[in-house]
Amino acid sequence: MKTNAVLNQIALMCGLAAFLVLMGCERQISDTNLSAVKSDMSTKEVESVLGPPTRVEVPNELKTQELKTMKVTRYIYEQKGKKVELLFVGDRLATNGVNGKFGE
Repeated sequence: MKTNAVLNQIALMCGLAAFLVLMGCERQISDTNLSAVKSDMSTKEVESVLGPPTRVEVPNELKTQELKTMKVTRYIYEQKGKKVELLFVGDRLATNGVNGKFGE
């Protein structure tokens, strides 16, 4: 019985340690990562370089237009109080579609 209690404590401690390690593994995006993002990349290609965005928005100015010919989406990445916005037209990153840097 004593052996089972020790094994349970060891398993609990290992689980807690794994949880703490994973919590500290937040992905950090650098300006080097941003420089790898090029015009005409798809949203999936950008996410493979930068990971998923903090949030996704449809710009307000486009919500009010009656005629929408292309889907426009803004990916917003936030990190350490700084923000980078990427503008997609259709499923492709627009020319000059990266606005901002993380300054690293």
